[in-house]
Amino acid sequence: MSRFTLLLALVVTLHAAEPAADLGALTFSGDQSALDALDREIGAAGADAAKLAALESRLLAVLQRKDSSFAARQAVAQRLGSLLAQGSAPAKPATYRVLGNLLADERDSDVARLALEPAAGAAIDTLFLNAVAKTSGRPRLGLIDSLGRRRTPAAVPPLAALLRDNDAATAAAAARALGQIGGEAALNALAGGPASPAVAKAQLAAASSLPAPAAAVALRKLAGDAALPASVRAAAFRASLDADPADTATRLGAAFTGSDAALKAAALEAVATSKAPGLVAALAANLAGYDPVTQAAVIAAFGRRADPAATAAVSAAAKHADAEVRGAAVSALGFLPGSAATAGLLAGVAAGDDSEAAKLARQSLTRLNGPGVAAAILAGAERGEPALRAVYLEALALRAMSDGLPLLLAARKDAAAPVRLAAAAALGDLGTTAQLGALLDWTLGATDEAEQTRALRSVVNVILRQPAGAGRGAALFAAIDQSAPAVAIRLLPALGRLGDAEAAACAARQALRGDAKLADAAVAALGRWPDASAVPALVDIAEKSSLTGPAKAARDAVLRHHGRIRDVWTEASSVLVGRLLAKETDAAGRAPLLALLHRARDAAALKLAESLGAEGALAAEVIRANGKGEPGVRVSGGSGARNVLDFKSSTRWTVPAAGEEWIELDFKVGRPLRTLILDQSTRTGEFPEKYEVYVSDRPEAVGTPVASGTGQRNQTVISLPAGTRGRYVTIKNVAPRADSSWTVTDLYVD
Repeated sequence: MSRFTLLLALVVTLHAAEPAADLGALTFSGDQSALDALDREIGAAGADAAKLAALESRLLAVLQRKDSSFAARQAVAQRLGSLLAQGSAPAKPATYRVLGNLLADERDSDVARLALEPAAGAAIDTLFLNAVAKTSGRPRLGLIDSLGRRRTPAAVPPLAALLRDNDAATAAAAARALGQIGGEAALNALAGGPASPAVAKAQLAAASSLPAPAAAVALRKLAGDAALPASVRAAAFRASLDADPADTATRLGAAFTGSDAALKAAALEAVATSKAPGLVAALAANLAGYDPVTQAAVIAAFGRRADPAATAAVSAAAKHADAEVRGAAVSALGFLPGSAATAGLLAGVAAGDDSEAAKLARQSLTRLNGPGVAAAILAGAERGEPALRAVYLEALALRAMSDGLPLLLAARKDAAAPVRLAAAAALGDLGTTAQLGALLDWTLGATDEAEQTRALRSVVNVILRQPAGAGRGAALFAAIDQSAPAVAIRLLPALGRLGDAEAAACAARQALRGDAKLADAAVAALGRWPDASAVPALVDIAEKSSLTGPAKAARDAVLRHHGRIRDVWTEASSVLVGRLLAKETDAAGRAPLLALLHRARDAAALKLAESLGAEGALAAEVIRANGKGEPGVRVSGGSGARNVLDFKSSTRWTVPAAGEEWIELDFKVGRPLRTLILDQSTRTGEFPEKYEVYVSDRPEAVGTPVASGTGQRNQTVISLPAGTRGRYVTIKNVAPRADSSWTVTDLYVD
């Protein structure tokens, strides 16, 4: 024998000598090795009757032990149930005896049910029936539930008796079990029981389980029983239609002309889902006989079903006197198989005076599919009444019919204004860069103001669909540059919609052309710009314009921009302010520009401030203080303290407004302070109820407040007294507000 073989034998021997874990001591979270070993044994036993019998005895012994844990009894019962369910050999009499006794035991009834419920056979049914007779309360409820799950026919008589039990939970459990068992006997037992919601639901379940012919009869009877709850009658009616679809159309028609709301709702569901032959055609033939509300609902169900047999009736309903019926019909036509006639009908409604129906018709015309639909739309876009052509032209874009582009372009020369407007708008949705030149020509050549606006909007839409980057708006910029001032003014709004640096530069070029009206319009457009990309263009205008008014307006627009949008300050920002300062000769005009430099910390800003001597001394001191780095932040509570200094509207610091909250900033050095701005961004109402501001050089000696007041929506702007300076700033909320918070998205310091 080799050394390796000896070593292996020793390991096996030592392992076998280890004490096996006690299965009876099993816990839910402890050592599971005993259970793992048991599962391996069960797997290895396969169908070997002798091994399975031995395992059955072992598991039964664990169940009988008084000291077995609940986890052990539950795990053993589950596995014993699997063995009994295999049925490879009859269970031992002892197993039946022990488990039968446990079924009636207050403590172990559920465990015994776990073992016995999966196993089939009349003998086990008898164990459950005997236990039900011996128990009450919770164990009996569990046993009744098991009889229902096992669908035990022999349980019907004792369960029928329990329907009248004084305990309501027992009576309801018996009803549910009878419903699960099903069959004629169970249904008759339920019919003879007391009226209750549980019995009614059980009758429905029992009837549904019968073979088709008998089920249809039973369900019809339940559907017509006025003593049953409306929900049960409606469900029985719906189930009976599937069980016997022969006269579905007749029965649905009766429900639609009746007054039972629950029955009508079930009937509407059946319209969309029933497989009864000829159903839609039969209902469509009688559609006009229903009241308007029912007609609208049936039409909507026709739309969900998408059966062409409904098309004629729904098309007729599109002209109904009732607005709800018309709307339902127009919407449904978009889901039904379409044709050229349907397209014409929808276009006519879309061009009509009923605005709500017109909106629905446009949507349906966009969805409509079927032979001849596309051809009808192209033909309608080319010729016909102007109002109808406008609808068809719009549909070309909504349906992404690129083969209609030539028609859209040709419509520029149409005599009818509605046609031109619709075509110009459609080109904005359907056009590509290949049509951009033609659209620009259209915009420049249009004489009607509405047409000019519509065409210009389409130009922008086409440009915006191009990938972002240099040059995408070049054609528009060139057109504006080359246009007369009056035309350029008309085109300027497009630049703001593009909203990038190239568009801003184009606006600046217009302001510098020397035409006062054009310059005013260009500066106004840049003043409404959504972001900082307009600032360099505005500085160019302020610096280079020969017109005093636009130059000053551009400078003021820069100030407003920085007041409206607080971005992270960069050296480029300082350079731009420096250019404005160099142009400004008036001290009063330079003051707000120097105040902007209080946000800077770069060398260019410091050099600029120092070059201004006494006038720039304050700004230089603030810039040096900023150069020490971001201030430290401490708060009284809440989370996200650093969020108040990150210039991001998506982050915030928030805390319940109890009247004792505070924020402390440490600037690392003493510095001048003029203004504090608490921005709440989207949390507009979560401002400090009442605030106090303390400024000091020592955090332990804050002194008296230098400012106080009431918070404001959106932003709370706190102006500090002239000459205020210090290292530490503490802002306190000193008044509570019930069920609210104090939120700061960003805290700005000037």
